[in-house]
Amino acid sequence: MMTIRKALIAAAGFGTRLLPITKTIQKEMLPVLNRPIVDYLVEDCIKAGIEEIVFVISEHNSQILHFYRENKRLEQYLLGREKQNLYEQIAPLHQKINFSFVRQPDNSQYGTAIPVSLAKEHLQNEEAFLVFMGDDFVYNHDGASEAATMIETFNHSGASALVTCLPKSEEVLHKYGIAELASEKGFSYLKRLIEKPAVGTAPSNLVNISKYIFTPAVFEIIAHQQTNSTSGELYITDTTNTIAAENKVVIHTPSGKYLDCGDLAGWLEANLTVAKNTPALREKIEKFLADNWGLTK
Repeated sequence: MMTIRKALIAAAGFGTRLLPITKTIQKEMLPVLNRPIVDYLVEDCIKAGIEEIVFVISEHNSQILHFYRENKRLEQYLLGREKQNLYEQIAPLHQKINFSFVRQPDNSQYGTAIPVSLAKEHLQNEEAFLVFMGDDFVYNHDGASEAATMIETFNHSGASALVTCLPKSEEVLHKYGIAELASEKGFSYLKRLIEKPAVGTAPSNLVNISKYIFTPAVFEIIAHQQTNSTSGELYITDTTNTIAAENKVVIHTPSGKYLDCGDLAGWLEANLTVAKNTPALREKIEKFLADNWGLTK
């Protein structure tokens, strides 16, 4: 059983699918209700007992850093106007957990494996660690932690890594990275991830949603990994395939609802999903939909 104390959250992309708003607001900081997307990941990690979050952020963007740092000016403003209830919403943010920040330079190589490589100094002495992308999360309406179940799956499977996959309908499988798998003793293990298979050729209906557990062995693999011949980028999916070729990579299927906030429709769905489970908002939204869109409960 490995102890997992740290999680990496990659948050250095441009968010081009959400332009023009992401020209000035980092996509991970867009709101789902009154909290940024990335804070749902942070909360999920805290529930799982994670002690430190390592953010990989752009060298030009400090919005996440400022969100998780103490703001004395705002504190004085709220307390000076006797708005204790509002102050209590922000006071714990910088104390939630230990935060570390790694800058991804503009001139660094690009690709989903790069943030993992850049965070090596913070993670190389760990037994294993979580890796998330900062613009999506798994939402459990009962408050359960998906990170905790990922760790449980990993530790009970005897695997060297974990990849999280979600079932999708056959007609959309050609748009995603699909898991080819083998089953053993109640677990599904990855044989390889196949990117955007031709229609009708997908080896399963399990789509990779880029939530991983790795051991420090991953750093050596990335260091010797060849860039993708088409894009010139280093992909974490290629890293995962290298691990799967020699060791067990267990497939974890989330129990909660996967919310991908990387495009406008997904971001709106995330807001409505969380609002549906927020009593103060649900009734108002249902009334609005009934009055304006003709939709009933």
